[in-house]
Amino acid sequence: MEKKSRKQYLLDILKLFGIFFKIGLFSFGGGYAMLSLIEAELVKKQKWITHDELSDIFAIAESTPGPIAINTATYIGVKRCGIFGGIAATIGVVIPSLVVIIALSYVIELVKDNVWAGYFFKSIRVAVLVLIAKAVFTFFKDMRKNLLSYVLMIASFLLVLLTNVRVIYIILATIVIACVAARLKQIYDKKVLHSVGTPEYYNERIGRTLEKDEYVRENTVYPHDLNDKSGDLQNSINILSPIAPTKSDEGGEEK
Repeated sequence: MEKKSRKQYLLDILKLFGIFFKIGLFSFGGGYAMLSLIEAELVKKQKWITHDELSDIFAIAESTPGPIAINTATYIGVKRCGIFGGIAATIGVVIPSLVVIIALSYVIELVKDNVWAGYFFKSIRVAVLVLIAKAVFTFFKDMRKNLLSYVLMIASFLLVLLTNVRVIYIILATIVIACVAARLKQIYDKKVLHSVGTPEYYNERIGRTLEKDEYVRENTVYPHDLNDKSGDLQNSINILSPIAPTKSDEGGEEK
């Protein structure tokens, strides 16, 4: 968190409250539906966080206990303005839902048999589905695309769709697999880094060309051969260059 003046600090806290109040008021469908609103307000408009940071924040909020909307608001608020920023953002995102659900608890009983009320709630479901689809697309766009990512994504989707495995276990399993894969990649990269500059490295990368082509093999200079090559080059220069005048010759010329 950046150091700010007292006035700027209070203004940022009020702004956090206002932004998350608006997000909480219009984010029908829960935490995933609010992702597009958070992106529009905090990433594009305020530029407080980046797309990558938002993806990381959502992953953390999903894997910790509690509603994802509250966890996200608290995390961003603390990141921006410390503990009081977290409190302001959390209160801001909760108040609209609290007020609306209290009001609806009385209204729904009165209009539950009304045809137009049924159409209204069905239309909300469609809008929520669109918002969640947009959130999925945003996550996919920012995702690091490799074989492991696709395998984990498809496996997680099938487990959620076809089994009764709890989501938290799937999340923990993907975290463990991703950490193990990252560690193995570090070990592999370190091994490759140490092998760079050796004939074995070039044989592997160039497709065994150095073993098959005699001309290439004889005229390829490896990093560990540079000292020998530079010595041969210096000898060639000494042979081809004119004989340097001796001190006695220089003295004779001066005379």
